[in-house]
Amino acid sequence: MLRLLAGEAARRFGARAAVVSGATCLTYAQLDRLSDEVAAGLAHRGIRIGDVVALILPDGPEFVVCYLAAAKIGAITAGIGTDRPQLLAKLDPAIVVTVPGVLPPLAGVDVVVLHPGDDLRMGGLRRAEPPPPPFPPDPDRHVVITFTSGTTGPPKGVLFGDRQLEAIRAHGAGARWGVGDARLVTHPFWHMAFATRLPVFLQTGRTSHILPRWDAEAAVRMMRERELRVLQGTPRQLAEILKTGAALPALTLALSSGAPAPPELVRALREKYGVPVCNRYICTEAGLGLGTRPEDPPEDAEQTVGRPRAGVDVSIRDTGGRILEAEEEGEVLLRSRAVMSGYIEKSLDRWVFARDGFVRTGDRGYIDSSGRLHLVGRVAKEGP
Repeated sequence: MLRLLAGEAARRFGARAAVVSGATCLTYAQLDRLSDEVAAGLAHRGIRIGDVVALILPDGPEFVVCYLAAAKIGAITAGIGTDRPQLLAKLDPAIVVTVPGVLPPLAGVDVVVLHPGDDLRMGGLRRAEPPPPPFPPDPDRHVVITFTSGTTGPPKGVLFGDRQLEAIRAHGAGARWGVGDARLVTHPFWHMAFATRLPVFLQTGRTSHILPRWDAEAAVRMMRERELRVLQGTPRQLAEILKTGAALPALTLALSSGAPAPPELVRALREKYGVPVCNRYICTEAGLGLGTRPEDPPEDAEQTVGRPRAGVDVSIRDTGGRILEAEEEGEVLLRSRAVMSGYIEKSLDRWVFARDGFVRTGDRGYIDSSGRLHLVGRVAKEGP
């Protein structure tokens, strides 16, 4: 799927910027061509369908090129980032792509080191030839591994395949092409917010602006210079932006994701910028979740994380698995066609999957009489 989307995005959008990082601007046409050449290079090194390509890279164009290249030959991308290289021990990669100073020498592993300022030469990975021919479609083929954040336990590798990415694409883009606006990327590229939504970015033609590292002042400068209309981030990031006191005159919407935004933050954002504020909720394993909408009453985003998105089922259950009624507190479970295939450590699956395909989020909450989900804390930890 990603191979087809990348080619069609290059045809439709061509010279439009796909990824902007500092002085580097990668267009959709360049992204497709470079990922073709890196796909040829990976195949030349013996990477095959189902092999794991580990990316221990900072956020930037190189990450996106390598991710698409791996997908074009049926390999699985495992995005790690440069601040958690120890997660490599959880994988059995056929190749590791990284930058200097991150990894110690690794015996028996093909390691490609990309050097800063090499003008996307990709450490010799590129080959000026077409990639291998397309392979037969398989909705169960794994595409990407994204790790949980590790805030509530050791990070776990979560597998998503074509089936889940297609469900996310259909929800986020549908049949629409070219309707994406430019955004400042506030989550790392290894995070599920980017790793599972690359199909949406390709289809909508969104331009992703990247900061070398998160900094509220730098984020404000970029928002103002690029006239970005949507402010998005975690509650912590949004609170830091508010503290700068800076005006964002082009803003039309604010989106909070990750941990639920507290009521006072939602009110402060709305009062400061005069725009609707949406509160979104998801867990990595679920793929899709809930959220408030710009047209909802303001109190929805202040008090709740909204209603399920199309195709998403929510269930509140007690410790014995009994389904609870409205207003009763219990664990939040989610189900959709975007739910992960499983963990890379298969023994952990039994702790997260219910028998009917719902995944346990570990969050505690209740659904009110209007169908809105209220989160009230975490459930007692069970399992790893």
